[in-house]
Amino acid sequence: MTGRTRSADQGNGTYINPILFGHYSDPSVLRDGDDYYLVTGESVFFHSRDLIHWEPMYSLWKQTTKYELQNPWAPDLAKHGDTYYYYAFANAKKHLLFVMTTKDIKNGPWTDPIIMGRADETPDGDELIDPALVFDLAGKPYLFMSKNCMYPLSDDCTAIIGPYKQVAGDPPVPDEHEIEGIYTEGPKFTYKNGYYYLMVAAGGTLGPATAHGVYAYRAKDIHGPWELSPYNPIVHTDSPKETWWTKGHASFIDTPDGEWYIMYHAALKDYLEQGRMLIMEPIEWTDDGWFRVPEGLTTDAPMPMPKNGEKVTHGYPLKPDMTKPDTSFAWEAPKSIIIPDRFQFKEDGLHIEAEGEDLNTSEPLLYSVGYKAFEAVAEIKVSPGAGGGLTMFAAPHGCCGIALKDGFIRVFDQDKPLLAKRFNWREWPSDSVFFKVVYKDNVVSHWYSADGQNWKKLNICAYVAHYSPHAGAFHFYNEVIKIWLRPGVFAYGDGEVVVKSFEIRNVDENI
Repeated sequence: MTGRTRSADQGNGTYINPILFGHYSDPSVLRDGDDYYLVTGESVFFHSRDLIHWEPMYSLWKQTTKYELQNPWAPDLAKHGDTYYYYAFANAKKHLLFVMTTKDIKNGPWTDPIIMGRADETPDGDELIDPALVFDLAGKPYLFMSKNCMYPLSDDCTAIIGPYKQVAGDPPVPDEHEIEGIYTEGPKFTYKNGYYYLMVAAGGTLGPATAHGVYAYRAKDIHGPWELSPYNPIVHTDSPKETWWTKGHASFIDTPDGEWYIMYHAALKDYLEQGRMLIMEPIEWTDDGWFRVPEGLTTDAPMPMPKNGEKVTHGYPLKPDMTKPDTSFAWEAPKSIIIPDRFQFKEDGLHIEAEGEDLNTSEPLLYSVGYKAFEAVAEIKVSPGAGGGLTMFAAPHGCCGIALKDGFIRVFDQDKPLLAKRFNWREWPSDSVFFKVVYKDNVVSHWYSADGQNWKKLNICAYVAHYSPHAGAFHFYNEVIKIWLRPGVFAYGDGEVVVKSFEIRNVDENI
């Protein structure tokens, strides 16, 4: 077992998707010389020098405190001159469009969010989302949006200065594709050989396996006319028997050696609760001036690594230091932009001020893990009146866990209210305990121990496949920022809980 979360690098010159395991939706990738920068629907910025190994740099929301924006959707990362731009929508603030800028992408600081306004609605009632910065041939900036609409921008790219214009129609989706709806969104651009190339996502991101897809256009002028690629869809799941579902929302990437890739998100079949993961595939340019994924390539097969890249420290530590402030950016409180003050890293561990009456009403602190099957282990100490434990959490109505309170160990499962009855509890003679939750095959089991070596199973397990927006839980977006299943720690009742140690252990190396 390595000391970091999963890497796609197979150690033999190939990689196997996903690039990042977990919820990394709506990726936007920027190459700046030999460096690559990645943003997703998460708040963490990543850096790479080979497109395979990605190191977290910082959380964007720790760069600013003057304006809190929740649940940023589909960000766009761009550079113009010596300025970097981050565009996104804030879902919890009525789809506010905002931009932040910096001169130093590696260290920041970023400006406070500049509010650009609320998204317009098209005549058919569709709200414009998913911004992407693009420049016309004269160098004038525009913000391209869903529905293939674009706004003119000020010269500094931070203000909308006119109404939107729709410059292309939706891509045609074959009837044999089972989709949520057209929902043309996620525009991304590149310019090559006298053409603008545009990729969009269409089909809906959280529907059936075949819903999402990537479609391409090209035009000699950003204002059009745009023509559709004969190779559409560029990326698509053709059958629910495939390993990767709902493929879509792609970004272009070119390397210093002239290789081309697209990076997009997809859900792992049978593990939808783990989120939309980061996938990368090569593309080739055709003699007729288009691009496509090479024929015969399958998303789950080994692929050659990009040439001449350099490794960086990848992912998150499997055993974070609980006695020091978090510098890995792996911890996240799902309802909060930054970690609330009730979570404090101190010399003897993570101190959590209790809140709420149970797991459902207490905001946990969650850890970004990257394995198909794993176990999380924590040593917990509780004060009188406080309950503390270990959870697998997607949302307040999609969670389970094990906790110690007032001399009893109990299990929480949002589907089983009878677990609140004392006959399901176990007496415990101490205020300290080791807990373990094991996640495998969509099932979470709960364990406890006095020493962290000899374990007893509290055999009340939770089936968690439905803790996923694909399973009809899209309303989770209205409750929390992220909706993928992660391990974490929590405290409820009155008083304080100390988490003395926390560790992730991989139990499946098959992906």
